[in-house]
Amino acid sequence: MAAAAFETRVHPGRNRLKAAWKRVEGASVETSEAPNGRPDAAPAGSDFALELSVAEAQALRTWLLKPAADGSSTMDDETLKPVLVKLAHELDYREGVATVRQELEQAGLQTAALSDEQVAVLGLRISEAKLRRNSGEG
Repeated sequence: MAAAAFETRVHPGRNRLKAAWKRVEGASVETSEAPNGRPDAAPAGSDFALELSVAEAQALRTWLLKPAADGSSTMDDETLKPVLVKLAHELDYREGVATVRQELEQAGLQTAALSDEQVAVLGLRISEAKLRRNSGEG
């Protein structure tokens, strides 16, 4: 049985996350439609793609992180934990890019022509810059 992996894809200029379950071995599985109009259940190792807005992804993360009635957490589930970590990293990245973009715009720099990746690199370079104040008088 092939192991499944979860990945997110960033689409520059679009406010959407694209997530996909991929079979590690790379084989694809065809699904057929049942008489009721719904697809038949696919094998566990098959691909699964889901596209969410950032707001939907944040709501999903919030919901998944809520403790269950018995006090258990999805972070205790070894299957869900990596998915939640990747989702959190993607959302943090998006929030960081939006914050850097907003700060640059407030400083008078136009960022519309910059991709999210370019804004992220610029923000990282700015944050790593060594700033020194002249402590001498005169």
